[in-house]
Order: sequence, then C-alpha cells, then structure tokens
Amino acid sequence: MRIAFINQRWGAGAGRCVTDLHDRLSKRHEVVFFPREGVGEIPTTILDGLKAFQPDVVNCHSYYGEQPYSLLAEISSRYPVCYTVHDPRPIGTMEVVCWECDRNTSCLRCPLVRTRWQKIFQNPFFAERLRKRITHLRCRGDMQVVSPSRWLAERLEQQELRRFQIHAIPNGVDLEHFKPRTPERERFGLPRDATILLHVAWHLGWQVNDRKGLPLLAEVFIQHIAPQYPNAILAVAGENFVPNHPQVRPLGMVEQTDLPHLLAASDLYISATLADNLPYTVTEAMAAGKAVVASKVGGIPEQVVDGLNGRLVPPKDAGALASAILDLIGSPELLRIYGKAGRERAEELFGMDAFISAYENLFLKMARGGKS
Repeated sequence: MRIAFINQRWGAGAGRCVTDLHDRLSKRHEVVFFPREGVGEIPTTILDGLKAFQPDVVNCHSYYGEQPYSLLAEISSRYPVCYTVHDPRPIGTMEVVCWECDRNTSCLRCPLVRTRWQKIFQNPFFAERLRKRITHLRCRGDMQVVSPSRWLAERLEQQELRRFQIHAIPNGVDLEHFKPRTPERERFGLPRDATILLHVAWHLGWQVNDRKGLPLLAEVFIQHIAPQYPNAILAVAGENFVPNHPQVRPLGMVEQTDLPHLLAASDLYISATLADNLPYTVTEAMAAGKAVVASKVGGIPEQVVDGLNGRLVPPKDAGALASAILDLIGSPELLRIYGKAGRERAEELFGMDAFISAYENLFLKMARGGKS
C-alpha cells in the first residue's frame, strides 16, 4: 500500500502522532511525507508530488497549520483521504473558548466578539468558519475523519463534518519505553528526599502556554502546596517561562528518550490544562505508573477515571486542584494504587500496537474502495 502523510512536523501531539504512524507503517508499506525536506512546499508542489507518487491513501494529519485549508478539498477530489483532527481548528480556533463552544456552527454568536454590530460585520471568526464549511462541503463524501478522542469525535459530529464517517482512534504510546523504572533523580538535579510534582507541556514561542494551565498550577503550588510541604518541588518541563520560586524547578525541553526517566523521578503528574483533547503527557504518565491529577476537560476523562487512576478537577478551580494534590501527596499508598491502575489502563487502551493497527486497517479498507 502507498500512503502519503501531510503534516508540519513539530513537537506537539499531532506531530508525535503522525511521526509514529509514518515511522512504523513505513516498515510494511511505501510511505512518503509532505512537506519534503529541502523542498519549499506549496499546494502546487504537494499536488505534483502526490501525482508522481500515486498514493492509495492520503492522511491529511492536522495539516492545516501552514497549508491553505482549501487544499483538503483539492486532495480529496483526487485521492482517498483520511483527515485526522487533533483540535477544534476545523470548526473554530485554538482559543480556549473554542474547544467546547456550542456556538461554532457559524461563529455568529462568538463570545470572543463583543458587540452585535461586530458579530455581524467585523467578526473574523465568521469568515474563517464559512471558508472551512465550504471546504468541508467540497470534500468527497467518502472522506474518513479520525479524532484521537471520543469527545472530539462527538464535537465534529455536531457540525457539517457529520456527512463523513468519523472514527475515534486514541493516540498510542510505546508501553515498553515508558514502563515504570527505578528513579534517577540526580539525572535532573532533583533531590532524593523531595516530593516531586511534574508538569510537562511542549510549547513554541516566548510566552507562557496559558492553555496548558501552568499559571494556575504555579499559583496553587506556591500558595497552597509549598507552605504545607517545604520539601515539595514543582518540576516544569517544556515551558519557556516558570515562576521564580525556590521550590519550582525549570527543566527546559526534555527529549523523548529522557522523558520516561523524568516520569520515574516524579511522585505525581499534574495537568491543569484549561482545554485539551487527549494529551500524550497524561497517557505517558499513566504508562510510567504515575497517579495523575488533571482537569476534567476534553478527552481527559477517557484517560483518567476519577478515583481509579487519579483525580479529575474542574478547570480553573484552584481550590479543587489544591485539594486533590494535597490528598494524594499526603497518601503514598494512594499514589501507588492509582499509579498501578494507570499503567493497567494504559496497557488496555493506549498501546502503540493497537493504535497502529487501527490506522492500518482503516487505510487498507480505504485503499480497497471501502470494501472489507
């Protein structure tokens, strides 16, 4: 089978997902990736490359960051397309309010646009939403849409994307790579006798990633956790800026090869995200056998079951977040029980083999013209 992937490779979840697919499926199939290295890709050169390759399936994988959105319809008119969606941009923007907004059928009631006059005449989201709607209507009806979570799949089914078959295929992680292991805290400059709370969020740019909830988590840690636990440390990996506090440790970007060791060095993983889909970091913490405290948003309840492998708290609720953290770090036995349950849940639902097989089977069915 010949498979073409279209995605801007970068460090966020969509890049991780498509890289795993590309690297593992290329062992059994003929695979190409766009944009190609060293080629200044524009829609014309991508279409020329696809024509030369003649793919059986094209996976437009959350590609819309740099290519014009209308390219989706153009590719769909020529080849069987699997469109993987990792965030609400096809029906909105990356603004936090768009993640669970019930008004983005047209965006005419967008809460980000204040006055009625502006909503009608100056709403930048309305025009963009209309262009995307037109693109969706131009796509071939046999296009397949994939979401990593049931939550986002249901969001898409409420919009015009319901005309396509929508699948929920959760992201997979390498369970062997993230297996629980002996802590090596010295590797990261973390003291052996400290209680380590870990937050990981990849971010590009020179500003704090507000959506991932670091400002809220830092406030909770400094005001509620540190005073009660003077030996507690909040370790932050992947963010550009962290609070200047003696118990907050900035670790900078951590390579995937080192991430399992960092998770092993921690006692509790925390995701105070304000909006999210099915974050890799939560699944990786579960695979590493760590209890998780996370916001009850997006697809996270599909990962963390409250009272089974962690705690879920309302987003933006500092009191609930502080209470959940304090409850867990005050009970080493509960941390152990939740961590064990998290590893078992990761093995059951988020293994790499099942993830690759689900995509491969979908691609094979598409290449056969939808016939099983």
